[in-house]
Amino acid sequence: MKHSINCLIVDDDPMYAIVASSILSTLTSGLLRTAPCGRAGLAALTREARDTDLVFLDLNMPDLDGLAFMRAAHEVGYAGNIVISSGESRAVLRSAEAMGRMLGISILGVLTKPLTMEGVAEMLAKSEMTRGPSAKLGGLAGKDCELTPYYQPQYDLATLRIAGFESLIRLTSKDGRIHGPADLFSSVNGLEDLTAVSLEIATKVVRDFRTWPVGRTRADVSINFDASVLERPHVIADLQQAVTDLSADPNTICIEVTEKSLPKDPSRLVEALTRLRMFGFKLSLDDYGMGASSFELLRLCPFSEIKVDRSIIEACPHDRVTRKFLHAVAGLARDLELVSVAEGVENQEELSEVRAAGMDRVQGFLFSRPVPSQAVAELMSDPEAYPA
Repeated sequence: MKHSINCLIVDDDPMYAIVASSILSTLTSGLLRTAPCGRAGLAALTREARDTDLVFLDLNMPDLDGLAFMRAAHEVGYAGNIVISSGESRAVLRSAEAMGRMLGISILGVLTKPLTMEGVAEMLAKSEMTRGPSAKLGGLAGKDCELTPYYQPQYDLATLRIAGFESLIRLTSKDGRIHGPADLFSSVNGLEDLTAVSLEIATKVVRDFRTWPVGRTRADVSINFDASVLERPHVIADLQQAVTDLSADPNTICIEVTEKSLPKDPSRLVEALTRLRMFGFKLSLDDYGMGASSFELLRLCPFSEIKVDRSIIEACPHDRVTRKFLHAVAGLARDLELVSVAEGVENQEELSEVRAAGMDRVQGFLFSRPVPSQAVAELMSDPEAYPA
């Protein structure tokens, strides 16, 4: 079945544009446009940003290079995905990817030239899971969509048994289509809405978790919270009450904290996270190493887990500095008696690097894609099986 993803190819090489168009027309039925230079691509994106789900972007273009394109795309409010596709060195590609993510752009990954059908298909599948506002749901479309948690299993690297699940939110529309978190969070208006949605998600996840056969495995479930939500005075009490009302064990629930920068008054966040730990929740520092505030948060707050971002895992097989960083994080976690989790492991080469570093847990497409709640019991029925 073809994807229905609208794509824009921005590249000054006409042969590349022909090959990319041919591959994409085979894999997607969405709108397909090409731009022969960066400025033309930016003009097309500015005109039809909400109708563009995915941009295939070259870096080395004479008039407006890929770096300038990403900054300009951020400034015009583009909320879709970008795939960097270039013949530049791995070091340049890695830095370009990091720059895009620093700007807040959704960089799905890097494809080296020449393109392959398999590589493009993988990026389209990722884009499908994070559909942007082009799905035109009309905001949250409350009456037309339902918040639906999906769950990606985490495996203990020593035993390859399921040790936990990360909850990932989706929207299910009345026609049965599944839409990614971009549709939800692009429609959230302000902190009040974000808080309400976050608490609703948490309640759904805990309710799902109570139906799973986790007793003998002692698996836990992770729920993502923005730090700005956790700082709000009533949120911690609301979380505690939800867990109590559902007769859940807080020791089986891990709150993943996302924080791009320290707040002006970090004492509120420290207080909130300390209260969660006192009540029995686990705490995970998400995307460790991706922001300047990571170490300071780890120093100040009582975390029980560190998660390493997919971009770091992806770079390890090819980059010595990143590989050293991963080993350092795993060692730090052991010294502090924290669980270390590697996110986004997609191939055996990455898995080997994670093993060599001594990480505790792993999650990613190599093991399992996110699944709906009803599929979790089936996954757990054979917890020792190594996923294909």
